[in-house]
Parts: sequence; C-alpha cells; structure tokens
Amino acid sequence: MKTYIALITCLICIVFINIAVAQDELQIARAAGTKRDTKTYNLVSLDGKTEKVKIVPDYVNHVLRMSCSGKSINITDFWGVTPEIHTLNKNFIEIKYAVRGGTNLGLGNTLILCVNGGKLYEAMHVLRYANWDSGELKMNYNIKLNLTGNNISNYQLNMAIHDDVNSKPDPEHNYNYNNQTVLSFDTKQNAFYSVKKSIYNYHLKTRKSKQRIDGNFPVIILGKETYYYINDRWCKLGDNQELSVF
Repeated sequence: MKTYIALITCLICIVFINIAVAQDELQIARAAGTKRDTKTYNLVSLDGKTEKVKIVPDYVNHVLRMSCSGKSINITDFWGVTPEIHTLNKNFIEIKYAVRGGTNLGLGNTLILCVNGGKLYEAMHVLRYANWDSGELKMNYNIKLNLTGNNISNYQLNMAIHDDVNSKPDPEHNYNYNNQTVLSFDTKQNAFYSVKKSIYNYHLKTRKSKQRIDGNFPVIILGKETYYYINDRWCKLGDNQELSVF
C-alpha cells in the first residue's frame, strides 16, 4: 500500500514538474518574441523636431508599451498577437493590435500616435473590428482609414465604417450599415475628431478615483461607437454619465 501511494506521489510530482518546465519555456519564448518585435521609429514631432518612438509588445505581461523622450503610454488590454505597425507619414504612427475577446468574439483596436513638445499623444484610439459568430447570430463591425493632407493645418482622416448583423432566429434585427466620415485634426489637443461636444456633470472613472468632468471636448463618432478625448486619453461613455478610459 505504501509503495502504491509513493508511486502515485512520484507521478504527481513529475506532472507538476513538466507543467512548470512547459510554462518556463513558454515565458522564455514570449520574452524572445518581445525582444524580436520591439521596434524604434523616427518621427517628426508636430513642432518640427526629430523624435524616436519605441514600441514594445510585452507578450509576457500582455502590455503594449510606447515611449519617446517625454512620455510613455501603456496599453494593458493588449493580447499576445504581434501588432501591425507602420508610419502613416512623417508625423503619425498607426498601431493595430489585438484584444482578448472571448468565445466566438474577436476584437482589435487601432491607435494612432504623434509627438508634440517631446510628449507622446494618442491622436486616435478606437475599436478597429468586432466580430461575433455563434452560428445562429453573426455580427461584424470594422473600420478602415486613410490619412490626407500634408501639414497639421489640413490633416484629415477619411474613415469607412461597416456594421452588419445577421440573425437567423430574429431576422427583423438584421441590418447592413456602411458609411464614410471625415475626422479633422485639433492642433491644440493633438487629436483627430468628428465634432466638439460640451458635457457637464459627467464622471471619469479610474482604478483609484472618480473625477467630475465638465467642458468642451473632441469627440469621434464612428457608427455606433463614440469616443471622448479627455485628459489626453480616449474614453467611452457607459451608464449614468460615467466615462472610462478606452
């Protein structure tokens, strides 16, 4: 009996050791991937200076880190898929990255970066696609963009928005929406926007506090998705006039 128990104990130990070794190997592979995919880009800041922007996809901690000489930005809902990164022109970098969705749900965001006064700005940060497919219900939302203009006074983003729903049990809810809109560039806040909107008695919720928000802010409207640019971050509106950082 004692020999049997000892054998079982030994087998359990071997299993846990193998799991630990596999996890260590996975972490090593992720760290190597981070080193491989870390890139530095040369940008011209909006005030005419040359800046280096470093982009680090941290696959170990699921954080996308971006930094320049004056500021860093961390995206904490980044998932372990290699981001697509390219320069839109000398002033802007576009980053397409995946977000963990869930069963039947795929999500991805688009972030556009620029630099002004040595500080990194999120010129735009929005949902790029959301796909849901459960067999009986299919939903697809996506955007495409094109930058036009040759200086900060005439930069624009031409946005194409697609949104459709196909429900077999509830066909009356089906629709197919396509639209195009143009985002202008705010040279004071370093952000693209659809309109400027005044809001009062809203609250911005963070992990540590809730801050009352009043004022006039840039807003991006892309079909059913709306974003508010507050305190240099893009925010989404939830229930009870409560905003949260996107």
